[in-house]
Amino acid sequence: MAETATSSWSPFVVLGGYGVRVRLGYTGLGAATGMSEHTARRRLQRLIHHGDVNFRCDIAHPLAGLSTMVIYRAAVPHAHLEHTGNTLARMEQVRMCVSVSGPHNLLVIVWLHGLNAIGPFEMLLAERFPTLEVKDRTVALHSPKRMGWLLDTRGRATRRIPLDLPRP
Repeated sequence: MAETATSSWSPFVVLGGYGVRVRLGYTGLGAATGMSEHTARRRLQRLIHHGDVNFRCDIAHPLAGLSTMVIYRAAVPHAHLEHTGNTLARMEQVRMCVSVSGPHNLLVIVWLHGLNAIGPFEMLLAERFPTLEVKDRTVALHSPKRMGWLLDTRGRATRRIPLDLPRP
């Protein structure tokens, strides 16, 4: 039977099949989820095609010379929010950019080459995004955990703490 958009299958089964084994092929994914290789491939490709899942590669940012993480809470007029967020998200310093509800409607996390890079980065923000107003900033010199991994002081993964996927 062909699957349709209303077929009852959970993307959490496919994503949960990966667990920590991100290099798992379709055969292994099928075995881990109780699906055939073909079904696992089709379902994962559907999730990717529809933008429901994407992949990322993480680094030990202190070892890459990115010793400073800054979390910005900013306000952008709603008419400019989508363009500003999309453009910000493509900047090399930006690790995450999301719109949130409330008066500070944009949350931006950046990795910089030290505390002395904060001023120039904020000047760049002011030049490129005149409607963006930084309302608050938090400087983090060390992140003990990221994406389900405990990190050492140099940003290297030391132990996995599995993330629970949200359920509908």
